[in-house]
Amino acid sequence: MICYNCGNVLTNSDYCSHCGMDVSVYKRIVRLSNTYYNVGLTKARNRDLAGAADTLRRCVKLNKRNIDARNLLGLVYFEMGETVQAFSEWVMSTNIQPDNNPADRYLVAIQQEKGKVDELNHTIKKFNVALNYAKSGTDDMAIIQLKKVLNQNPNLIKAYQLLALLYTKNGQYERAKRTIKKSLKIDKCNPLSIRYLREINEYMEDEKKNDPDRRMERRRSLRGVMVDRPYLSGNDVIVPQNNFKEAISSAQSILHIIIGVLLGAALVYFIVTPARIAGISDKVNDTKVEYNQKIAIKNSTISELQDQVDTIKKERDKLKTSLAQYTGTGNTLSTNYSNLLEAVQYYLAKDYDNSAKSLEKVDGKMKMESASFTSVYKSLSDQLSSRVENSAFDAGMSAYESADYETAITQFTKCIEANKNNVKAIYYLAYAYNRQGDTTNSNKYFKKIVDDFGDTEYADRARNMLSGNGGDDGNNADNGDNGGDNGDGGSSE
Repeated sequence: MICYNCGNVLTNSDYCSHCGMDVSVYKRIVRLSNTYYNVGLTKARNRDLAGAADTLRRCVKLNKRNIDARNLLGLVYFEMGETVQAFSEWVMSTNIQPDNNPADRYLVAIQQEKGKVDELNHTIKKFNVALNYAKSGTDDMAIIQLKKVLNQNPNLIKAYQLLALLYTKNGQYERAKRTIKKSLKIDKCNPLSIRYLREINEYMEDEKKNDPDRRMERRRSLRGVMVDRPYLSGNDVIVPQNNFKEAISSAQSILHIIIGVLLGAALVYFIVTPARIAGISDKVNDTKVEYNQKIAIKNSTISELQDQVDTIKKERDKLKTSLAQYTGTGNTLSTNYSNLLEAVQYYLAKDYDNSAKSLEKVDGKMKMESASFTSVYKSLSDQLSSRVENSAFDAGMSAYESADYETAITQFTKCIEANKNNVKAIYYLAYAYNRQGDTTNSNKYFKKIVDDFGDTEYADRARNMLSGNGGDDGNNADNGDNGGDNGDGGSSE
C-alpha cells in the first residue's frame, strides 16, 4: 500500500513515514475496497456476472487505483458481451499503470484478431437497430436483427433479454423461455433475466389454467383467421354457383338467396367477430404485460438504488466514527496523544510531578492502534510508577475525606495499578466501596487484604469488616482510618 499524498510505501503506522500524512482512514478505505474485490472475484467464479459487476464497480469507486479490480471488471463486461465497457475499463487501467499491466495483453489479443473489432462494432450497431425496430412496433424485423447479433456475439445478455421480451409480447412463451435460459447459462444470477423467466412461467401457467387451447387461438389470430380457408367472392357466398344452376323455379331461387344471406351473416358473426374480439383482447394483454414490465424494471431500479444508498450511509457512518476520534472532545485519540506528549515534555524537563499528573490523564486502555504510542506510554509509566502511585493515593485520600467516594475509588484503583502491593490503598478502596453501599466490591478487597496481607495491621480490621458483612455505620471506618495512620506512622506516604 502506498501513500496517496507522496506515493511512498506505507508501514504499519497510521502516519506516512515520508510526508507525515495521517493515512489511517485511507487504509480503511483501501481495505474495504479489497473486500469488495474479493467478493466480486467469488461471484465471478460462480458465474454471477451481474452481481460481480455491481460489487467491482463499488470497489473501484472507493479505490480507483485498484488495477486488479478494474481488470476483472473489464473481463466480466466482456463475458457479458459488453465489449465497449470492457475496453473502457482496460484503457483506464493502462493509463493508471502503464507497466506490467495484464490489460495490455487483453487489448492486444483482441486487436490481433482480424476483423474482431469491426465485428463487435457491427454487433453494437445491429443491436441498436433491433432496439429501434422494437420501439416502433416492428417486432419481426427486431427479432431478425437480434438473431444476427447473437450469431456474432453469443454472450450479449441484453440481446437475449430483448429477444425473450419480444417473444413474450407475441405469445411465444416456449421460445421466450428457451431464450432467457440461454442468458442464464452465461450469467446465472442476472436479476432481469430471473424476473423475465418468472413472468414467462406465470404467463404459461395462467394460460394453462384458463384455457388449454388459448395458445393455438392466439397463434391463429396472429396469422389471420382466413389464411387456411379457400377464397370466396361475394357472389360465391351469397349465391353458390352449383345451387344456382340447379334452381327450378323462382321460389326456389328466392329461397336459396335468403339462405345464402343468412349463411353470410352467420359467417360474419361466428368467424370475423370472434377474431376481432380476440385481436382487441390480445392488444389489451400486450399493453398490460408491457406496463407490468416497466413497473417491475422501475421497482428493481429503486431497490438497487436503495441498497446503494444504505451501503453508502453505513460507510459514511464508519468514516464519521473514525474521524470523531481525531476531532471530537473528551478522551479522543488526539487528546490522548496530547496528554502523552505533555507528560514526555515535563519528564524531559525533569518536572516529574507534573509529568506524572499529565500521564494520569492518558487513557491507557483506549485502543490507539499505534505501537509507538504504546511503547512510549509503557516506558514512561514504568519510570513514573512510584510518582503516579503517590499522586493517585494523595488524590484518593483528598476525595475520600471530602466524601467524594466515586473519585476516591478511581484514584485508589490507579494507585493499585501502579503498585499492587500498596495495602493501604487497597484498605481505603474497600472502605470507599463500603461507604457507597457496594458490599460486594468492599468485601472483595477486604478479603484480598486478609488473603495476601495477613501479617499486616490492616488484616485484623478487614476480618472485622468481613465478619460484619460490611454492615458498618461509618464510625468504625473512621476509627480504622485513624488507627491505620497511627500504626504505620504515615510511612506508606
